Parts: sequence; C-alpha cells; structure tokens
Amino acid sequence: MPRTRTKSPPKTALTVRLDPARIAQLQAAAAAENRSLTNYVETALLRDLRQRQEASGRITMHVAPGVPETIEPHEVLREPDETDEACAARQSLMVALWSLPDAGRDARNTVGTIR
Repeated sequence: MPRTRTKSPPKTALTVRLDPARIAQLQAAAAAENRSLTNYVETALLRDLRQRQEASGRITMHVAPGVPETIEPHEVLREPDETDEACAARQSLMVALWSLPDAGRDARNTVGTIR
C-alpha cells in the first residue's frame, strides 16, 4: 500500500544578515553535507534547539496504557554482569523516574524535572 504524505504547514521566511566570511563558512559546511545553505542553517538551528531542550533537565516518559502507577526496586531486573552497586543505582533511578507526577492521567505521559 503506497504511503500518503501529509502536507507540512507553510514555513515563514526569515532574513538573516551575516558577514561575507561567515556566509562562506556556512556555504562550505553546507556543501560538505550536500545540503542547500537554507537547509544547512535550518538543520543547525533545529539541532541547537534540540540540545537546549535536552539540557533543560526535562525528562519525558511515554508509557503504554495499563502500566502500573508505581514500580518497586525488585521489578527492575539486573543486567548480566552488573555489580550490586550499579544495579541498586539503576533501580533507585527507575523508582525515582516512575514517581514523577503525571502530565496526563489518561495516556500516562509522565513529565517531570530531575535536577
């Protein structure tokens, strides 16, 4: 069955003023990745935004419906060749992650911040 493509929302044009030396650097980097200058700049901006989001300390867990609301340390299984200390640390982390408040009870999309 052929895939149907959903139409992306229209994009907004943005004017950026850079010195010629910087443009040359960007064009060289874009060419090295076989991208247009516009695509290279957009990709670099999206990468930066993603890194900033990841660095914000926010962890999002998407859990299937029907998964219990809590988890006990013994339910986190030991990895092969894992030390007692490493296993205990991982169990503790999973219990802490599981205990974060839910953003939406219906789908159990848990969102919380660990600092």
